[in-house]
Amino acid sequence: MKRSALLLVASATMLAAACKEPAPAPKAPPAPVRAKPAAPPRAVDGGAATDARPLGMMERHAIWKAKRDADAKLAAELAAAEKARLIKFDKSKLPKHQALFAFEKKTRAAFDKAAEKLNGKIDAADQLEKLAVAQQKAINAQINGLRAMDPKGGNSNIGTDHDVVLNLLATDYPAAIVSFFQGQTKPLAEIRAELDKREKKIGDWLDEVKSSK
Repeated sequence: MKRSALLLVASATMLAAACKEPAPAPKAPPAPVRAKPAAPPRAVDGGAATDARPLGMMERHAIWKAKRDADAKLAAELAAAEKARLIKFDKSKLPKHQALFAFEKKTRAAFDKAAEKLNGKIDAADQLEKLAVAQQKAINAQINGLRAMDPKGGNSNIGTDHDVVLNLLATDYPAAIVSFFQGQTKPLAEIRAELDKREKKIGDWLDEVKSSK
């Protein structure tokens, strides 16, 4: 067979074999790209959500003012509730408070009268000390009554004031009067100022409790 004829037959054989091979499988389409979720809104003071932009001065002031007003409202509500609680307790003890207040004023008046009467006398200090001893038993009885009125403390708005007044009358007030006889005026002036302040608070509070509904 001629050489050209052999080449022709070989070419035809290769072409037939190529036609029998399966076509390559199509490539899978690329997976879709997922969009990143948007960042959550930024939280600011008070729990309010806002965008990521910086807050302006007016916005920060508005947030601060809202928080201040809310705190002030809560404080006012708590104070009102506490005052109502104190009034309720002291109103239930009003006769005892009034009797105790009357005793305090009477005892102080007795010391003031003695101080005026005895000032300048040789035995002024001795006479005042005798008066203090005579008053001691009654003062102690009132202190015990105050403890019984509010055993745990903290339920009366004027319990501490009563306690301070009674203890001053028991020891410090007569001692200050004796010092006054000896030319030392400051201790008596300071204790009288303290007694005046406490007595005013007690009197004003009892008037308010008495008029409350």
